[in-house]
Amino acid sequence: MTENPWLIALINMTIVFGVLIVLGILMKIIYWIDPTKKKPQAKKKAVPAKPASAAAAVRQEEEKVAAIAAVLALVQDEDDALAAALAAAIAEHKRKLEPLVLPHHFF
Repeated sequence: MTENPWLIALINMTIVFGVLIVLGILMKIIYWIDPTKKKPQAKKKAVPAKPASAAAAVRQEEEKVAAIAAVLALVQDEDDALAAALAAAIAEHKRKLEPLVLPHHFF
């Protein structure tokens, strides 16, 4: 029997990584032969809802501008303006059911 801790550690790490490699290969094989995997289907593009007429589109834009103006009239300083603008953007994206993309450096 050996009492060298470095040799024991080397043997243990060899066994651990060997088992991990074998499990990784087994996972790849299962993934390749998976009979329950669904075949990819062509994705349909979502068509954004358009207003019925040009007048409806103009009315929607006017409502947006009025809402933003009302919020900006209520705010007192820059922090409130930023919070109000962010809340309005989140509400608009929720209404459209689109993912909200924020910059990574917003702080």
